Amino acid sequence: MVCAGLVTQIKGELFDFLYEVQDKLTHIIKPVGKIEHGFWRSFTTDVKTEPCEGFIDGDLVESFLDLSHKDMKEVAAGLQIDNGSGMKIEATVDDLIKIVEDLTRIH
Repeated sequence: MVCAGLVTQIKGELFDFLYEVQDKLTHIIKPVGKIEHGFWRSFTTDVKTEPCEGFIDGDLVESFLDLSHKDMKEVAAGLQIDNGSGMKIEATVDDLIKIVEDLTRIH
């Protein structure tokens, strides 16, 4: 089996936003085998386990596009985005779809 990943830099504001999206998704998407997302993505050796920090799980964020509209609305609820003038407004499902689709074009 071959796996490929992509590591790229993003602005802090986008990281914070995506981290919040990721956190909301971990509460909506049921984990396979009841393995919590944080544990699944942690670094584990025979000696210790360290949490994954400073990374956004692109696969998880991309899974937003596979959700029902009801679940998408639940993820979007309470999220704030910049409206282009420095003001924060509540994110809509369409805003999230556009952001996630734009990110999928990176790879």
